Amino acid sequence: MGMSVAIWVGVAVLVLLGGVALLRQRRVAPVPATGRAAATQACGALPAGSVPPGTDPVAVLQAGLHTLALVPRSGDAADAAAPHALELRDAVTASLLARDWSARHLPRRPQLLPQLIQTVNDSDASARAMAGIISQDPVLTGNLLRIANSPVYRVQTRPVETLQRAVTLVGTDGIRQIISAVLVQPVMQLQCDAFPQFSAVIWEHALLASRAAADHARTVTHEDGFAAQWLGLTQGLGAALVMRHLLDACAEHGVAVPPRALAAELLDSWTLPVASRIAAAWELPKAVHDALIRQSGGGLAASLRLARAAAAASLLCRHGQIGQAQALALLEQLDDTPPHALQWIWRRVHGRAVETVDCDEAEYDVARAG
Repeated sequence: MGMSVAIWVGVAVLVLLGGVALLRQRRVAPVPATGRAAATQACGALPAGSVPPGTDPVAVLQAGLHTLALVPRSGDAADAAAPHALELRDAVTASLLARDWSARHLPRRPQLLPQLIQTVNDSDASARAMAGIISQDPVLTGNLLRIANSPVYRVQTRPVETLQRAVTLVGTDGIRQIISAVLVQPVMQLQCDAFPQFSAVIWEHALLASRAAADHARTVTHEDGFAAQWLGLTQGLGAALVMRHLLDACAEHGVAVPPRALAAELLDSWTLPVASRIAAAWELPKAVHDALIRQSGGGLAASLRLARAAAAASLLCRHGQIGQAQALALLEQLDDTPPHALQWIWRRVHGRAVETVDCDEAEYDVARAG
């Protein structure tokens, strides 16, 4: 019964995304390819598409994300293990509910995390002081430079080659976000042969959600941006850990390829609860744990909701599943983000390279005043 519902939900999601695309195509002339900023500005001027009453746009985008992440290896049957789905679901659920699962599966807290949290809480700490934490480890330094040069954080065409330059370009808030991501990335690595692009998609979603949550918290809900960025990262960790439990259950039951519908169902149900347990075990700020438990309402929970949706929308656009107009049509259905703030966050997450923090804040103030 549960599997039938999941299949019908998947079909409904595809129909809905197609319907939104069709609506936008009928209402809007094609946008000339004159650069990312121009395309984003054009999309922002279009009338919002509609989502059928009772449909959660966040759920639609998350379902699209799961479809993107759960592409099986070439030649594998779509759901060859479907007859085992109920057994696997019961096994994974029991494993996630068990009290000893964290001892066997919980990712080890990054060694430098307590130092980072202490430095962030020090109002006199500079970006260079925080970067000094990472410089203690050459591997982490290399990861920081790779992330600083990623599309999410890169500020100019010339690559960032030194830690000092990264600090200068992205500013204090930017370096906090990058360092947090650097600490989490090794923990998120998951070998998933059944779905080869799962780890890459979930990691990129976590990185984008971290950025969007911090921006939303600072400019819309006026919450702690550092706590918000950890919401984006820990929900990515939660997804990786849920998949690990599913892969373990498959190994125990002799199932080569997990059913995709079951994987999507488990990710949807368990990602945030598992993330909340990770936040508690790692002694992250209490606000992070509380927002992951509530999952709705104001404050940080609202920032997390928008961030997960915006990150999923950006990935679906990047992979050609939907266009920017369709993505914004879905995001505009969220009633807890003013239109000008949504446009600014979308540009930061998807529309163009990131500039310095001071420049971006000034840009937001101008947009807000307009």
